[in-house]
Amino acid sequence: MAEKLRPDFLIVGLQRSGTVWTGAILNSHPDIACFPNIPFDPRPNGNKIGDVDFFNTLATLEPGEHKFTRSLDRYLTMYNKVFADLVLLVNTLPKKEFYKIMQQRYSDYCDKIRGNKKIVGENTTDYVFHLDFIDSFYPNIKKICVIRDPKDKITSWHFSLVNKGRRKEKKVTEDFVTDYLNERIVEEYKALLSYSGHIHCVTYEKMVSNPEKTIGGMLDYLKVKKSSEIISAMIENASFENQTKRVGGVARKQGKEDRSSQIRKGVVGDWENHMTAGVAKIIDESVEDLRNRVFEKYKVMH
Repeated sequence: MAEKLRPDFLIVGLQRSGTVWTGAILNSHPDIACFPNIPFDPRPNGNKIGDVDFFNTLATLEPGEHKFTRSLDRYLTMYNKVFADLVLLVNTLPKKEFYKIMQQRYSDYCDKIRGNKKIVGENTTDYVFHLDFIDSFYPNIKKICVIRDPKDKITSWHFSLVNKGRRKEKKVTEDFVTDYLNERIVEEYKALLSYSGHIHCVTYEKMVSNPEKTIGGMLDYLKVKKSSEIISAMIENASFENQTKRVGGVARKQGKEDRSSQIRKGVVGDWENHMTAGVAKIIDESVEDLRNRVFEKYKVMH
């Protein structure tokens, strides 16, 4: 029997929608490994969470224009150099053969991360733009997508840029909203609508308000064991305090965002503190039709 190629599932998006938390929750199941999932260290030289970007990197070799891709050369220095020795082969082999050896390395790495657990998954939010390409490597691979209120999503992106020193404004402005809507959010919804395969879609809001049912649904989808005890332990292990290793986790316990970390608490409705009602209306009206169609197509509970 041929060796099984990993991974078993992918978290394919959406950006700033709680995918890191979702991955940490799933990784806390006794039968599931999910990566990247390392403790966040806020010190300058501390560990950071980084996406693998496997499919959106290889997509740069495909004809035509593809959204949110990454340069293959990044693998020469990034992601622990897992693929570094293979990058130089790209111009020496037929593309199909190069893909094959890259896929084997990726599968081997996934299997290494899996360890003694039954299944392994990987989490990269840009994968939502490469769904058919993913299927060309792993036909019918299970896919999970987390959808979040676009107002909170934009607020989260705003503070992500602020924390990186790439944005100085205190408030979420209309220009900022328009750019992110057009460049990212609208395109994410369109990608979901154009895909003909199945994706298990959940909302961030339901994960917060009804975690046992939402997480239980993901466990059913992945065909692993579930119980109230298992789910409670998963949520506890993936808590803000444990993921950031901050003493006491004061910000999360007080129901506040922690803006000093790229791992953010993700308070539902936090947008109200950072944008005007007029800007919020622009967001809602811009995505209402697309969002409703996505929810209907994937039977999203909301």
